[in-house]
Amino acid sequence: MRTAVLSLSLALVALMAFAAGAAWGQDYITETVDPLAPYMLELERVYELGIIEGYMDNTFRPHEIVERAELYVAFNRLIDVVRMNGTELPGDYEPHLATYGRGVRDHWGMEAWERLLKTFCVEKRPVPLVRNLDAKIKRIEFAELAVAVLRGYGVIPYSLAPAEVALDDEIMVKQADGKVHYQEAMPRWEMAVALSRLLDRIDPTL
Repeated sequence: MRTAVLSLSLALVALMAFAAGAAWGQDYITETVDPLAPYMLELERVYELGIIEGYMDNTFRPHEIVERAELYVAFNRLIDVVRMNGTELPGDYEPHLATYGRGVRDHWGMEAWERLLKTFCVEKRPVPLVRNLDAKIKRIEFAELAVAVLRGYGVIPYSLAPAEVALDDEIMVKQADGKVHYQEAMPRWEMAVALSRLLDRIDPTL
């Protein structure tokens, strides 16, 4: 009897330890973001696909404004996810004229920007002395890049170049008044939702 009780106790301890380990192992999305947030499903989707990440302190901070480098890196990861599923962006990784950053070559977002430049997803503007990859973006910057990527994959025709026409009802998040407000800053949770919707347009099988 004592042996059975001891075995049962050990089993309960093991089960509790396993449960505690599982809770400890939860990702920081579920730990630092309200699970009832209306954007949670899209956020978890792009997180699990590896398109977005959080901060070094294991928080996500959904209401922080997206930085330009973060935007470029997220789009690079989206392109990688689509590529791994069998759809390649035309011109990706093809030989191209070298670009350079003039003093910001070591910035963590520079390589992502150059890849988008080489695939014609960002405009080939003259590179400034210091490109502000740490700047906070407005929604229009995401929308323009999304339009370029959709055109690159052949999802929309080139005649739908303006972001307002191409994305108003399909990818960008509308605000409480029913408008997108392209000239206002874009929070991280909103970028996650827009990336998920963009992914649906490019490859709905993901």
